[in-house]
Amino acid sequence: MTRPARRGRSARVRARADAPVLCKPALNRNVGPVDLLDEDGVQHIHQAVLHIVETIGIEFRDAVAIADWKRYGARVEGARVRLCRSQLMELIGQVPGRYRFEARNPERSVDVGGSGSIFANCYGAPFVYDLDGTRRRFVLEDSRDFLRLAQMSACMHVPGILPVEPQDAPVPQRHLDLVSSALHLTDKPVMGSVISEAAARDTIDMLRIVFGEDHLEENVVVTALLNCNSPLVWDETMLQSLRVYAGANQPALVTPFLLAGASGPASILGGVAQLLAEALAGIAYAQVVRKGCPMVLGVALLGVSMKTGAPMLGTAEPGLMNLLVGQMARFYGLPWRSCTMWTGSKMADLQAGYDSANAMWPVLLGGCHYIMHAAGFLEGTLGVSYAKWVQDAAQLDGYYRFFEGLKAENLPRLLADIAEIGPGGHFLGTDHTRENPFLVNPLQNNDSYEQWLQDGAKSAEVVGNETARRMLERYAPPPLDGGICEALGRFVLDRRASLGGLPG
Repeated sequence: MTRPARRGRSARVRARADAPVLCKPALNRNVGPVDLLDEDGVQHIHQAVLHIVETIGIEFRDAVAIADWKRYGARVEGARVRLCRSQLMELIGQVPGRYRFEARNPERSVDVGGSGSIFANCYGAPFVYDLDGTRRRFVLEDSRDFLRLAQMSACMHVPGILPVEPQDAPVPQRHLDLVSSALHLTDKPVMGSVISEAAARDTIDMLRIVFGEDHLEENVVVTALLNCNSPLVWDETMLQSLRVYAGANQPALVTPFLLAGASGPASILGGVAQLLAEALAGIAYAQVVRKGCPMVLGVALLGVSMKTGAPMLGTAEPGLMNLLVGQMARFYGLPWRSCTMWTGSKMADLQAGYDSANAMWPVLLGGCHYIMHAAGFLEGTLGVSYAKWVQDAAQLDGYYRFFEGLKAENLPRLLADIAEIGPGGHFLGTDHTRENPFLVNPLQNNDSYEQWLQDGAKSAEVVGNETARRMLERYAPPPLDGGICEALGRFVLDRRASLGGLPG
């Protein structure tokens, strides 16, 4: 009699990759948030923020913004804008603490704020570690592949538009390819282009085609990422895009990019005070543009090596800073965004796993609402790996289970099982064990050494690439109304022609 072949880990991985596409709601955190400061400590940082905004000031290097601030009554000297504390608090007090982020498939819509956390795709790297592990420059099809993977991953709520920076699409028209690709390849919430004022307007126009001309006035259907030039500068391109999105009642992740020790002080408290001042000044300006427009307090934090000047990812100090930002965001009543799952490693190895986990834990324990770069980054955010992307996405299930917290259990039933099994027995066959299996990550290998050898002795990188390849092979685009497809196509062709470009 021939014994049936053991299915092994590769079969389990294949079963996961071939499973029906599901989408989880926002993670409802029942663990945390962690507060590091008492009330006096919160006030200490708050007063430092007010001092920066009121006394030192923030530069707004944009003529329209300067004129807006003068009309509002801020103290303006050249490009330097200083707000008194009452002005700042009045403006940020107009920002909703929570909003509904709509997808074109209503089942994929999520809430931003409250006790929920959502996960968003990697964003903007120039290099890819492809399905063979080769490092090369990104092309548009890579961007589309990562949008496809995000569509198929239950915990990836926001595919974005720019998972990677395609080098084969001309910059002036790149946003047309990326936004239209996101709207065709996913039915989840999307992000908007900020490379120029025109690109931001094109994004809004395409979303009006999909959602309806007037829908954006009362509903959030896009979120843009806007970076401050730390220290203390908001530039013209970012402010132009901010006006477009805020004017359409669409939020932005208003985000200083703080390199502690370089673009900010090598200090936990001082760095947090600076980035809060920068972010709150940008959020305040959005309220000058449109009162009550949703906004998100953004955070991008890295330490800098004093030996080389290189950014360091997954280190302790940025983790503590994220906890502080979360506590201050709750003080200000604002939703907040941070970054995770990034590493300085050049492959999906032990360092990559350590760095990514060390970055994620404080962000979730700090109560972060909008978590970007939740899968794939290598090389200090310069590269995205297909293998690491699917491995990271699989890890998100584990974070879900942990932050769901304790569940109700029938303790008398368990005591009865313990009595029945008695000393020296086992619980593998009890009804409770069969009904309550612990979470298993099928991409992690828990087989014996011998079985691992028999299955090919595959590394995490090999398993990740194989899984990504299978997922892409079985991808099917979500349905999109034919009339909307046609209208989007016409818009892209017309705008491409006006920009003088060829199809990307």
